[in-house]
Amino acid sequence: MIYQIFPERFAIGKPNDIKTKLEQPAYQRDEYKRHANWYEEPTGGNDFFGGDLRGVIDHLDYIHDLGAEAVYLTPIFTAYSNYKYDTVDYQTVDPMFGDEQVLGALIDGLHQRGMRLVLDAVLNHVGTGHEWFQAAKRCEKPYRDFFTFLADGKYLCWWGYDTLPELRIEHPLLARFLYRDPDSVLQRWLARGLDEWRFDAALDLGVDAVADIRAAIKERFPRARLVGEVLSFASEFCAGERHFDGVMNYWFRYATLGWLQGRVSTRAYVRAVSDYYERYGHDPALRSWNILSTHDTPRLRTVLPDDTARQIALVLQFTLPGVPLVYYGEENGMEGGEDPQNRRTMRWEETEWDQPTRSFYKKLVEIRRSRRELREGKLLMLGEYLDGDTVAFVRHTEVPNQESLVVVNKSNQRLQQRLLVPHTFFEPKLWFKNLLAPEQHLRFIYASLQLDLPPESAAIFVPDDGYILPNDSKGNDYAYFKPRILGADPP
Repeated sequence: MIYQIFPERFAIGKPNDIKTKLEQPAYQRDEYKRHANWYEEPTGGNDFFGGDLRGVIDHLDYIHDLGAEAVYLTPIFTAYSNYKYDTVDYQTVDPMFGDEQVLGALIDGLHQRGMRLVLDAVLNHVGTGHEWFQAAKRCEKPYRDFFTFLADGKYLCWWGYDTLPELRIEHPLLARFLYRDPDSVLQRWLARGLDEWRFDAALDLGVDAVADIRAAIKERFPRARLVGEVLSFASEFCAGERHFDGVMNYWFRYATLGWLQGRVSTRAYVRAVSDYYERYGHDPALRSWNILSTHDTPRLRTVLPDDTARQIALVLQFTLPGVPLVYYGEENGMEGGEDPQNRRTMRWEETEWDQPTRSFYKKLVEIRRSRRELREGKLLMLGEYLDGDTVAFVRHTEVPNQESLVVVNKSNQRLQQRLLVPHTFFEPKLWFKNLLAPEQHLRFIYASLQLDLPPESAAIFVPDDGYILPNDSKGNDYAYFKPRILGADPP
């Protein structure tokens, strides 16, 4: 699981509080709004609460206890906004968040807990305060050629925001500064201990630039993961050795939320999942981030107010191919609509936490950790084997007994159907237990199971070789899953 943090809103590191933190020089700009209370409503890109990297360090045990294996931070390099996508200096940690020493302490703290750090690479554009852009406006070479100026004096900017002039990343010298040289932006921070990069606005970078970035990085840092933010179907950005290791799987989000909201049919949802798995490829699909909410979207509780619908969404997030990403506070039921409400400050008072939601997250983390097939297994969709608003699929490895059958009944009617499962190691008369309701067992009778699920529910069935009913013809003297090792000495 990856835990995403918007640093300005997560926590203020000790010994500061909001008053002392916002008195620091970095916050003293005329256009800034400095909040007096951590729980006030955010208003936009220039209001500040004082969250920082030390605050993340102070809560690493909290994040680790939740079950996260990596932390993804939105940009932390010097910029003037609270979101930091308007980079002013790629080579320095923003003083609002700390400095390079504090970043090093964060990296060390994560690695000591067996966790990884992912940082945001914003290479498509910079802020107007960046020295390259300031030099370009003065017509200085080579910086003028780092940007695209128009005849009327305007310049190309990201999505029309004139505060975000776009870089010509294909410029050879700019490419050296950003990722090709040993002391370039990407390589410098990887050498400092960073584990992964997430690439902002990957569609705008283009596949050729991505291929060049990968070639430069993998030569020196072969284990570094590169994940691209692609806001549409992303097969062209991850299916192949020239591209990202994986993507932020917005396609998964659109399809899953659309299905649960009734805007996408069950048939279309099954096809959508099959398409991303097959066309991204098995390994890229596994390395992609399955997201339900981020700093750029409304929070899950706001989009799906119904508790049961949210649980179904989470089951799909944690069992379909991909790495589940949890946006800070989702585990405790935080709410929030579009920006800036989706970037509210983290609620640290446990009395405000939705404990059933928190427990469900931790349960899914535990299930995923205990089942290799849910982390690494192939996907077998069973879309045409059930009728109605029901989705079923198998995750499996090459090893018998490493297999899960996931069934989601979105309907408001009880699901009572026989499900044929074309999977070899679902053996005759084998019992399966539901990890979400361990008291429930179903038996595989030669080629199928008789499903019986309540309305609006989900189940994760796994083999239970040791389960025996009274007077069962299969006793303790028979095992379905035998450790066959050719050439081994007899017991």
